[in-house]
Amino acid sequence: MSDIPHYFLYGEASPSEFMEGLHIAFLEESLPKHNFEIHPHRHDNLHQLLIVEQGSVLAQINERCREESGPCILSIPPKEVHGFVHQPDVRGYIITISQVFLLQLFSDTEREEFQYLFRTPLVARLEPDRHTVRAIEYLGPQLMSEFASKEVAQSSMIGAYLKVLFVLLRRSLKPEPDEVHQQDERIAVYEQFMTLLEDHYLQHWSVDQYADVLGFSAGRLNRLCQRYSGQNAMQIIHERLLTEAKRQLIYTQLSSKEICYKLGFKDPGYFSRFFSRHTGITPGKYKKQVREQGRP
Repeated sequence: MSDIPHYFLYGEASPSEFMEGLHIAFLEESLPKHNFEIHPHRHDNLHQLLIVEQGSVLAQINERCREESGPCILSIPPKEVHGFVHQPDVRGYIITISQVFLLQLFSDTEREEFQYLFRTPLVARLEPDRHTVRAIEYLGPQLMSEFASKEVAQSSMIGAYLKVLFVLLRRSLKPEPDEVHQQDERIAVYEQFMTLLEDHYLQHWSVDQYADVLGFSAGRLNRLCQRYSGQNAMQIIHERLLTEAKRQLIYTQLSSKEICYKLGFKDPGYFSRFFSRHTGITPGKYKKQVREQGRP
């Protein structure tokens, strides 16, 4: 799949304007920029929801291609190849969510119950007169409003709306035979690794330590990670540390040295080299660059 474009948002190879795990736009405003056609592509770590309130869309998801009319919701997990051709009269929303942000909204029990929502492309065809449609029609503007605001606890409010939206999606589904998802133990292990990572990345656990807890060899864990993320386990560990380092540099007044120790690094020089190796610039230059671009 190396010839299939990988995008952060469609047409963007890097997260230039992605706020705290969410991007949301009106279909009728964003689609004309692309002449109403989104060519096949995929997102490595992003889940997308296409909420079609009215109009229709010709959806290609992996090898399947069919027309869907509103009201409906198309749910596209990370790494699934997808493209769309929309009619000019289409109305609705396109919501792009960080997979990490999305999964953190649900408890372990909920994630087990809703597991196929996060792993399988789905289409929920909504009955116009049902309560669910009215609820979704309410949530869209609320998400858009919160996304544009700068209110306190913005991420928490967005997360709450998203969780309700996914519960409504779950209630609306009438799975076709080929959409029924069977339990995949390998995916479950990968998710366990991601959960462990959130608990222990500041302790700089080795791949062997994670593998031991999961009862696997390091080689098998690397193969699972490669399959479901396109990265080996150490790359995922480093990416998590780097993400947190960037957040601390952008949203706090801590010095690079203070952030170094907060993230579990013992040597500020090593932390600076680690950051530079992955970003091409030092932590100090990164912080200055972001501030000069007018971000928080």
